[in-house]
Amino acid sequence: MTSPRSEAQDDVASDLVSGDGGDGVLLDDQSLTGLEDSALGYSLFPGLKVDLSGSTSYIYDSNTNQTPVPNSASLFAFTLGAAVKSGKEDKRGGFYGIDYIGQAFVYTDSADDLGRDPYEHFFGGNVGVNGAKTKVRLDFDYHRNNGNAIQWDRIERETRRSASHDYNLNFGVTRDLFRGDLEFGAGYTLRDFDAGTGLNDGENTYTDIAWLTTPSFAPKSAIGLGVRTGTDNYDGQSSQDYVTPSLRWRYKVSGKTSLHHSLGYEFRSIDAPGAQDSENVVFNGGIDWAATSKTRMGLSYYRNVQPSYALNGQDSTLSGVALDVANRLPGHFLLTTRLGYENADYFSSAVGGVAGRNDDFVRLSMDLSRPLNLGGKLRGEWAIFFHHNRNDSSQAPFEFEQNITGVRFGFAY
Repeated sequence: MTSPRSEAQDDVASDLVSGDGGDGVLLDDQSLTGLEDSALGYSLFPGLKVDLSGSTSYIYDSNTNQTPVPNSASLFAFTLGAAVKSGKEDKRGGFYGIDYIGQAFVYTDSADDLGRDPYEHFFGGNVGVNGAKTKVRLDFDYHRNNGNAIQWDRIERETRRSASHDYNLNFGVTRDLFRGDLEFGAGYTLRDFDAGTGLNDGENTYTDIAWLTTPSFAPKSAIGLGVRTGTDNYDGQSSQDYVTPSLRWRYKVSGKTSLHHSLGYEFRSIDAPGAQDSENVVFNGGIDWAATSKTRMGLSYYRNVQPSYALNGQDSTLSGVALDVANRLPGHFLLTTRLGYENADYFSSAVGGVAGRNDDFVRLSMDLSRPLNLGGKLRGEWAIFFHHNRNDSSQAPFEFEQNITGVRFGFAY
């Protein structure tokens, strides 16, 4: 199973020093770690790497509180990060990684922070072992979200600028079988919102098992069946259990193009007398395409159901698509563009409840960066960026429009 944490971590790192993940190496891959002569016949934790990164940004935000009546603000954002990694995640043997990212937000007018904590912390890690036929991986992270961040994956339509403590834990095992794989995953997610935000805390647990086989007539593809089961426990809501059988498909067209898709039918039950159970078509998938040596594109899409953090006794069907394009331009410039759309259709899950909210959420992000040569292993970058976020809702209190512009200077070692 691929953990969602790895993608989130990569996004955060790219926001610190866009265009590179930081390859500063204190010990190269051939350096001894004391575990080269393991009984398994291969190194457990080879090649320790330590990366340090940081950035300073000046930002203008046209609607820092993301409300129908905007409140503009100017601020500085300071970021420091450190990552320790050992081993290669795609090679046989052991690997682990630990990441920390800290941010501080300083508003030119202190009243514009609206009482939000200026400090934000993200801590995450992973550990795993890749054997000849079995792969095991554990991912975990904690995020102290103070509601100030502007990164693409931190802008949220429903919870908006609300502060929270966020926890994620994911475990996965893959076993190679004849002409296929058996995959198992389990995880836990918790969002603990600060008092006074008006939002419901929510937690989710899940297990997932799938079997995929490679047909002899299609050696580049894998197709199979899977089942995901889980429980959503949100304050203000009755407990919800779900079971989702699904058809899964992966296809690697070439070294430059790959596709994946999962199509399922969800049975969701509400643990309350007379509550409205639901059945839903759900899916997710994506396409990754290296169009040229200088252009990379990614397209993802999804449809799922989850309880509402904001509205008691209501669930929402979320349908969305996102496009990510990176272009290397002349003069060592890198242009990264992201475009996303999500529709949220709310429906009642409570006895006699009525729901009438429907949202259309559009996001655009553009980042133009260029590396700086600082000498030795110290690398730098400057960038200018623009973000546009707009939520149109059938209920006026949930609408907002936001434009963010800024300049960033960063380094990586």
